[in-house]
Amino acid sequence: MLSNAHFYHRIIRKVVVGFGTLFNNIKLYRYAKDGVTEIERITVPLSYAAKEKFYARLAEDPSLTKEVQITLPRLSFEMTSLSYDPIRKISTYNHQFFPNADGDVVNSMPIAPYNFNFDLYAYVRNTEDGTQIVEQILPYFSPDYTVTIDLSNLVDLKVDMPIILNSINYEQNYVGNTDQIRSLIWNLNFTVKGYMFGPVNQAGKIIRTVTANTFTDPALQNKERILNMGTGSGDYKIGELAFEGTRISTANSTGYVKDWDNVTKQLYLTEVVGVIQTGRKMFGAVTNTAYTISSYDVANQQLVKTQITPDPTTANANTAFGFIETTQEFPNIV
Repeated sequence: MLSNAHFYHRIIRKVVVGFGTLFNNIKLYRYAKDGVTEIERITVPLSYAAKEKFYARLAEDPSLTKEVQITLPRLSFEMTSLSYDPIRKISTYNHQFFPNADGDVVNSMPIAPYNFNFDLYAYVRNTEDGTQIVEQILPYFSPDYTVTIDLSNLVDLKVDMPIILNSINYEQNYVGNTDQIRSLIWNLNFTVKGYMFGPVNQAGKIIRTVTANTFTDPALQNKERILNMGTGSGDYKIGELAFEGTRISTANSTGYVKDWDNVTKQLYLTEVVGVIQTGRKMFGAVTNTAYTISSYDVANQQLVKTQITPDPTTANANTAFGFIETTQEFPNIV
């Protein structure tokens, strides 16, 4: 129906694990009556569980004397809801492209913004323990704290997800009569600004080289010639008028010298008028240079060739890399 390809990126699981990891190393110190001497240090246990589960455990053993029951202090958290966030909507035409391990490009559907709502509970026996735990959490949220989560094992897609602290509630829970042992519960509500995305599809190869060519005016295509010259003497001067015939006024063809190579004996003429004939001499009107025309062809209109490659050439889209730029200009274009 929605997709013929099975996919499972474990995004919800990664968000849950990423959220819980923030609170898995909170420590609680207990002091003597002087408020300075440390008498006990506890790493507060963390588990994924609803508040009602702990209510039931406390009700089974209100005094918490059984060794198999839970001890306080303790932290638990749960994901309470998942909702679409229209404010962060991305255009449906904005597909994501990523490099994979084989150097190919893959793409996925546009990532969809979703809000993950979590509740974090702190269960303590006395007020001092609760306030100490909460004070180790609140300073990091003003009101958000950002974590980076890798959304997929198939592609390199790391996304920053803000975690927003929405509210803080405090309640006293008496299990049984009011003269029995109490438990204090802090409830912190969070929203994780996360994303979801669909199947990954093959898109093609990564572009490793970009070539840009610059050509002259297309209108000059039939007016420029490259002449291969035979025997003769002298050097043509760039810009001078060259003519084929006995004099300029009765020349069979004329043109202006755009380039002359005395080693390869190639003459580049522009603004050519008339019909060039092989076996005849081409004269320079200024320098009196004269060479016999062996052959000729329509000139290549390419003036500049620029190639850009990443440095290193194995760089992928999400890695830091530079560029190597190579520029070739007429007539030394390969």
